[in-house]
Amino acid sequence: NVRRFSASESVIVTAFLRSRAGKEEELAGRLKTLVLAARSDPGVIIYDLHHSTEDPALWFLYERYESQEYLNRHQVENAVLRSFLADAATLVDGKIDIRTFRMVALNSQALKESPAA
Repeated sequence: NVRRFSASESVIVTAFLRSRAGKEEELAGRLKTLVLAARSDPGVIIYDLHHSTEDPALWFLYERYESQEYLNRHQVENAVLRSFLADAATLVDGKIDIRTFRMVALNSQALKESPAA
């Protein structure tokens, strides 16, 4: 029995983080390991890592989950994420800027059909 994915249930998470001075390579390695581990979690649609072209210390994660339930499971069950967050203070300059979003429209037809916000 295959569960059908609903775009309206999907949850988007963005995270911006800046490496501490001298920790750039270590942070890069840990983020790449995190991405590889997270991509195999159930309910993960996208888990992409981006590196700034203008600021070598700046990183951006874009994550998309089938639902809030899958995001919650990822946060609790992914040992690589828990380890990363435990060590983040030694790797990241300041706080990780994490934001959560709901998808409004997946395609142009959905934009035409949805009421104005």
